Amino acid sequence: MIINPGEISLKDSLQICQASIKKARELDFMPITVTVVDVGGVIRATLSENGSGLLRADIAYAKAWSCIVTGWSTTTIRNILEEQPRLDKAAASMQILSDGKLLPTPGGLLIQNDYKNIGAVGISGDRSDEDEICAIAGIEAAGFVAGHRAI
Repeated sequence: MIINPGEISLKDSLQICQASIKKARELDFMPITVTVVDVGGVIRATLSENGSGLLRADIAYAKAWSCIVTGWSTTTIRNILEEQPRLDKAAASMQILSDGKLLPTPGGLLIQNDYKNIGAVGISGDRSDEDEICAIAGIEAAGFVAGHRAI
């Protein structure tokens, strides 16, 4: 089997999911769903807590996918769109082209290791800023760097 050297492993993906959920429980956040994708946008792992809503897996995937496609965290995407409202038509077009997967809401971060992007994580379940706190905790627990911009 050929393994892409920039691909995040299943083991690391599961560790990120589990550590993110652990952080959510420590902080008494709402139930979350966590999705990790590799650099090609392929889902490597998804974990959903009991009580996590029906759309949470789709939202978590969209956040992770948005990071891979743009090379930015979903917080950075949101900030760019807020700072440059004239991009609203471009953002609407990108939503159409991506079948609605572009999601400019915090909770999606790039996963970086040895100055490379190896994947992305998306989390949905609580307020977006809380989702991002869990994403950072999960990435760091696995020994990686949470990135807002591609390297």
